Amino acid sequence: MSKVTQKKRYAFSIILTCTLLIVLAGCLVPLSEEQGETMYYHNWWNYYERAVYRMCQGRIDAASEDFERCLGVRSGAKFGNSQDMWRARTYGLHFLEGYFPNRELGICHYEKNNITQAVSYLEISLRQEPSGRAKHYLNLARGKLYSGRTVPPPGFRFDTDIDALLTSERSIELSGSVAGRACIRRLSVGGHSEFIELAPPSMSFKRVITLSPGTNVIAVTAEDLLGQSVTQLVVRVADRQPPRLLVRRLSRVGGDWLLEGFCRDEYGLAEVTGGSAQIYRAGGDADAVEFEVPVALRLTGSGIKFRAVDCAGNVLVCPLNAEMLQTDEGLSDLSALPVPVVGFAGHLALAAGAGCCRWLSSPEFGNLVNGVLPTELTSAGVYLPSFVFAAVTASPQVAQSADRLRPSLLLKDCQPLTRVYAEDFFLDGRASDGGGLASVTINGETLLQAGDEGALSAYFMRRIPLDMGTNEFEVVATDLAGNRSVRELKVIRLRPEYQDDAMRLSVGVPPLTPADTGYVGVRIKRSMEMELTRPPVRFRLLERSEGWDFVLREQGLSLSDLADPSAALRIGKMVPAEMLLMGRIYTESKGITIYVKVVDTSEGVILFASDVYTPDPDRVLDEVVSGLVLKVQQGFPLISGEVLEHKGATVTLNVGRVGGVTKNSRFFVINTQNKVDLAHGQVCRQSEKPVQLQIVTVGQDHSTARIIPPEAEKIVKEGYYVYTR
Repeated sequence: MSKVTQKKRYAFSIILTCTLLIVLAGCLVPLSEEQGETMYYHNWWNYYERAVYRMCQGRIDAASEDFERCLGVRSGAKFGNSQDMWRARTYGLHFLEGYFPNRELGICHYEKNNITQAVSYLEISLRQEPSGRAKHYLNLARGKLYSGRTVPPPGFRFDTDIDALLTSERSIELSGSVAGRACIRRLSVGGHSEFIELAPPSMSFKRVITLSPGTNVIAVTAEDLLGQSVTQLVVRVADRQPPRLLVRRLSRVGGDWLLEGFCRDEYGLAEVTGGSAQIYRAGGDADAVEFEVPVALRLTGSGIKFRAVDCAGNVLVCPLNAEMLQTDEGLSDLSALPVPVVGFAGHLALAAGAGCCRWLSSPEFGNLVNGVLPTELTSAGVYLPSFVFAAVTASPQVAQSADRLRPSLLLKDCQPLTRVYAEDFFLDGRASDGGGLASVTINGETLLQAGDEGALSAYFMRRIPLDMGTNEFEVVATDLAGNRSVRELKVIRLRPEYQDDAMRLSVGVPPLTPADTGYVGVRIKRSMEMELTRPPVRFRLLERSEGWDFVLREQGLSLSDLADPSAALRIGKMVPAEMLLMGRIYTESKGITIYVKVVDTSEGVILFASDVYTPDPDRVLDEVVSGLVLKVQQGFPLISGEVLEHKGATVTLNVGRVGGVTKNSRFFVINTQNKVDLAHGQVCRQSEKPVQLQIVTVGQDHSTARIIPPEAEKIVKEGYYVYTR
């Protein structure tokens, strides 16, 4: 064969190959607006593109016919494709993003008011590939089916006792379920709206509501597809403060002390005991509960233990003995005087030598200033020493200035600086003054009510809520003469190491595709990042000072490349993110769909994918993005568990699919075998790097994981606790 013939054949083969490529490319290129209605190729994807174009123009009937051809319901396409999917392969390595013929045909039927057919196709679409747009229109279609019917409104069933009134907890977990014939479209618990895409006929709910001190009215509201709304009010009175004991009178009875005063609680007392004697016990009638109970106790020997429980379950416990009382009230000093004494501070008359301590009425105090003693003191031969009488007859102000002793202020087990992991700090205290207390305050909050002035002692316990970090408290006791005792405390609330934000999985949010999303894409990305940083933080969001343009340019990637999960492998070489939230915006005939894939940067596999749809992005875009991030977070729940078995570099955990564990879930190992001490436990480390467990297999209630790194197998022990990264 001549060289000329060979060249001709070679040229012919090149031309033939190019022609075939052009023809095939033409099959793959979707119809543009300029191509009009002419169909050059009759593949299912060509009809789908034209159907979407017609639907955007509002030509619903023509769009319906093309969607039917895609599905093979109507003739026209060479072959049909009846499977809805996010990424449909058309030919070779070419894909069509977002192929939903059943969903879009169902929407066409809805627009034409063919509600039964609309519901049928939308339900098929959701069975094949769930999407927010299908759920939105199925809600609308079902709402039209129910319209005109007499349907009862939704009804609640609570697992929580909603009739209980008082609680000592800082929060309440409201749980239960709601059901309605016309499905549940909206549900709000305590002002927090549940994220509902497809209205179910019934749904359970569980939400922890933080309670403010005092009365809390929590509204639980449900609304169905017909707009029928029902509200259940749950009332909780948060009382986190134990009762208080105030001593008003002390007197000697033989060799013992007689203590008289009262026990008080703002929300009612349940039980008061002094040693083995029961002083008060509430009956079954809530209206008969006492808020103030008189207390009279005779203290002998080593003393007794006083205990008071309020109706919310808060407990005050304090030991009472003669030695403590004499020291706290300053009575030991007075009793050492050679003569009986009537001391005074406000209206208090104290005669230690005569074994009497009581309050004087205003007329008696006025008589005392004029040198006239009460009858029982006169008959006992009690008199005023000359220096005391002189001070009294001068003026009450001069009399008060004679009391220069500061009140006794004791705080049990309280150091000037304390570090805790709890949400509350328990303050157990006692303030005393022989001349009478004027006030006891914690950071300005008074513990004495009007009329309590002059009490000899105040026994109190307080549960103080703590903010994360340093909390400063000032406890002040002031007597009637103006003397003050101050205790300053610093309580540092620490976060357990395994709950630190730095321990969470690191994520990055690249720009959304396609490239022409413009301002909407930027707004969605910013909204996603804002939701990811909203406490409680589930992921550690990485910020790139250089910007994503730099990252993509360095890796030779374009925005369109981000549609392929394998791009995460290359991005992971520059960005220290363990996962990427790779999003795409689909512009629909009405509204937009936001689709996100969570991709592992080490293996390039999709760990989670979901979407949301809104017909009105200008008005509710931030709301739907919040729902999308919530779905992502729910796909990676925070789970605690325990190591059941340890064999080499493999362990078995006591949590599985029921608890939310998925393949590739990662855990930290905490070096404690006691759940009570979990907050104090430290994350196990190998060469200063945290030891991790990566789930390999998942069972119903257990799972197996491999230890990372394998050489850390000697560190992990059976019984150790684990916590999700």
